[in-house]
Amino acid sequence: MTIAQWIITAGAVVASLGVMFQTLVKPVVKWAKRIEKAVSMVESNMVNNGGSTMRDAIDRIENRMTRVEDYITKPW
Repeated sequence: MTIAQWIITAGAVVASLGVMFQTLVKPVVKWAKRIEKAVSMVESNMVNNGGSTMRDAIDRIENRMTRVEDYITKPW
């Protein structure tokens, strides 16, 4: 192979690697970042912070249900 053929081959390899990166690696990284962000948001909603998270709402509902249950099942 001549020098020109080596340069052309190297250029083709670099170009094909770039295309593979754009079509395979980049979308997977973007998807992984999106999943990480979603999991982080869910985790932050499952910690008590004084009233504004989903965990706080679940705790309030549970307390209300317990009071209703106690009211209904208590003997007179």
